[in-house]
Amino acid sequence: MEKNIAKEIKKMKNEFHKKKEEVRDLKELVKKEIDREFPSDLKNFSEKELGSQMDEYISFLNKSVDPVPDKTSITSHRRLIGKPVVWIKRILLRMTRSYITLIMDKQKAFNQKCIALYQNLIIHQKKYHEKISHIEERIGECEVHLNVISKKLEEIDANLVQHRTDTSPDKPEKENI
Repeated sequence: MEKNIAKEIKKMKNEFHKKKEEVRDLKELVKKEIDREFPSDLKNFSEKELGSQMDEYISFLNKSVDPVPDKTSITSHRRLIGKPVVWIKRILLRMTRSYITLIMDKQKAFNQKCIALYQNLIIHQKKYHEKISHIEERIGECEVHLNVISKKLEEIDANLVQHRTDTSPDKPEKENI
């Protein structure tokens, strides 16, 4: 058994290294880093993987609740004129802060409600999953009981048929001596 596990692990490692080489070949073909994520097929995920992905999404959403930019989020990618551009952006932000906060407060409230709804749906889904599991267990128990009852009915039917053939009028009765 341990040999089978060791062989399986070795096989999986080889497959992993082949896929890793394919990705390297793709990067060399493109001549730059691949910067986008490829969506995974959620149907192939296990319960644990789905749970961890939902936790990851909820933490991302919690970080992104407040849409109002702060001073550190204002940057520029320009080398020479980057500092003046950042300075102008900060001045514009200060000047429009009151108008932006009116709009962004509504957006923040909406974001918070969406996160609360998302968490509520996750809890709801877990409760229904537990109920379905409980129902499946009860159905399994009922199937077992149904099989037992079916076998007993077959035995009773066989005994009844046997009894009928033993006491049929066509068969002469044994004489008492």
